[in-house]
Amino acid sequence: LEQEENKVLRASLELTQVRQEIERRLAQKDEEFASTKKNFAKAIDGMQMELEAETKGKVEALRMKKKLETDVVDLGVALEHANAANSESQRNIKRIQTTIREIQAKYEDEVRAKAAAQDS
Repeated sequence: LEQEENKVLRASLELTQVRQEIERRLAQKDEEFASTKKNFAKAIDGMQMELEAETKGKVEALRMKKKLETDVVDLGVALEHANAANSESQRNIKRIQTTIREIQAKYEDEVRAKAAAQDS
């Protein structure tokens, strides 16, 4: 009977040790899990911040693109107006040059006629 009681006592002691070992391992795994969870949460936060920064950058880039496209259209219109004004100025210059040549020719004719009249 004593031997049986000793066996039961040893088995109970072994069972207690096994339970303690299991509880220790479970606690260790819980700590590892908590640490991993914390690391993943930090990584997710970092990725979220990076995503927000990229989104803001993309929005800013799109805003700048639209502004530049508008500027290009405005500059194109301004160029068309400047070219039209230049063409008009070129036509006016040619007209004025023609008028000046005509006036110069008349003046030279008048000078020759006056000189001829004075010589006669």
